[in-house]
Amino acid sequence: MKKFKVTGDQLKRAKELFDFKELNNSITKGEGNLAGAIGEIIVKDAYNGKGENTYDYDTIIKDYKIDIKTKKFSDQFTPNKNWNLNVSDYNTKQKCDAYCFVGVNESNTIAYVYGFMKKKDFYDKAVFGKKGQIDPRGNGKWKFKSDCYNILIKDFSSKSSSVA
Repeated sequence: MKKFKVTGDQLKRAKELFDFKELNNSITKGEGNLAGAIGEIIVKDAYNGKGENTYDYDTIIKDYKIDIKTKKFSDQFTPNKNWNLNVSDYNTKQKCDAYCFVGVNESNTIAYVYGFMKKKDFYDKAVFGKKGQIDPRGNGKWKFKSDCYNILIKDFSSKSSSVA
């Protein structure tokens, strides 16, 4: 896991990245757009990402088509090894080679790149969670907000496949 300070220039570019209210099937109804854009900018800057965003992937790094999955988290916390990294069920058909998972704090000042994982490796290791189901790996309180495939940061970090 790598920590990045979001610069003023990165925040400005992120605000210009998406000129629409929300992505189709957005779980947060557009509230995560800026965090998602920051995640993309951070990854592209830090890992020399190339190319334009498509439905299937966000950038190309070392010939891998990478889809960047970003989640916003509260300023009161730092990422925890038991947090879920996930891909929504409706995104499984994206034609990418790998995922990069990122967390951005709600004040948009800090980003954590949790790492990269080849798409096949992710689905081989991920646990499927149904919307409303309690995560069986947790403390009995976390409910999945949508149908999604999940892996914990601690499992991702120790078992991720190197891409970048």
